Amino acid sequence: MLETLEPGADEVYAVALVPSRHGPVGRVLLTALDLWCAISGGSMELSGSGYVEVSERHGGRVALRLPVETATVAAWTLDQVRADLASLTPEEFRAEWGVD
Repeated sequence: MLETLEPGADEVYAVALVPSRHGPVGRVLLTALDLWCAISGGSMELSGSGYVEVSERHGGRVALRLPVETATVAAWTLDQVRADLASLTPEEFRAEWGVD
């Protein structure tokens, strides 16, 4: 009997960090705020905001978009999504992350 292997979620989906879309004025303001916070002892990291996007490898449809506000949150979220993509089936990944 021939056994059919189901592809892993990482064979069906790709993950990427996508920056927030701000116009040139918005980027300058966010960078200036980050600089001011850094000089005054804070670390707001406003310019580090963006999204972790999971898209279908075939077709490119975005299946999941997770907002991330700082570089630390982005790194943690990317690690979690990549680990689940590597270890779960596509159905398990969709159930775990609420992908339609």
